[in-house]
Amino acid sequence: MPVYKSFAELKALARYQMNGKLSVLIGALLLQELIVLFATSIGVMLFPGTDMVSNILYYVVTFIIQLFAGVLEVGASLIFLHVACNMPCQISDLFYGFKHSPDKAIKIEFVFALINTLCMIPSDIVMWTATDVYDYKTLMLTSLTTLLGTIVYLVATLVIFPMFFLMLDFPNLTVMELFKKSFEIMKGNCIRYLLLQLSFLPIMFLSLLTCGIAMLWVIPYMNVTCTNFYLDIMACRNRQMQQ
Repeated sequence: MPVYKSFAELKALARYQMNGKLSVLIGALLLQELIVLFATSIGVMLFPGTDMVSNILYYVVTFIIQLFAGVLEVGASLIFLHVACNMPCQISDLFYGFKHSPDKAIKIEFVFALINTLCMIPSDIVMWTATDVYDYKTLMLTSLTTLLGTIVYLVATLVIFPMFFLMLDFPNLTVMELFKKSFEIMKGNCIRYLLLQLSFLPIMFLSLLTCGIAMLWVIPYMNVTCTNFYLDIMACRNRQMQQ
């Protein structure tokens, strides 16, 4: 039976690994968010959602934007791996995916984007059918359906969480082979990963007291910890194979 690191060990390791590299992590995070926000804002301006056709076109555009955001996610994953492995990294690594199998990244992100779209449909329907989007009941129902959609998305993507890490570690595998490998390594680890994610809720709530500024540290901290989670799984698999 594999012996995995505890959540406390993974988090302590992440805090140590982030020393001296926080500026790169924050810089890459902000750049990634700004690029996606800018692209999404253009979609909002072109299709403000004033009618059904505009709404549909807006979702088509945002879906396409999310696909290309997956290429950026490859670069972000590379940065997290380099931090976790004590290797040099720089903000420009964020664009690594555009030079290395961007088509593969888009195919992987398509699955994430499709699941996200399906999970958010209920909250979208509430907004589309509401006579007054600022009505208290509408706001409450939208918030509830959005929260439920987010939870379903999180649970549904547990088994494919390491896809971009696997893409970087096994560049010769096809997308279908990467999905198969992801299912294999996450078998028996999905609940552990979900609990790890939930363990960050207290620090996320506390960061709200800083008007979200602390999230600039919390988000990289979470990502590096999750990277260590993936590396720990792979290390245990390697040890088992050698026995």
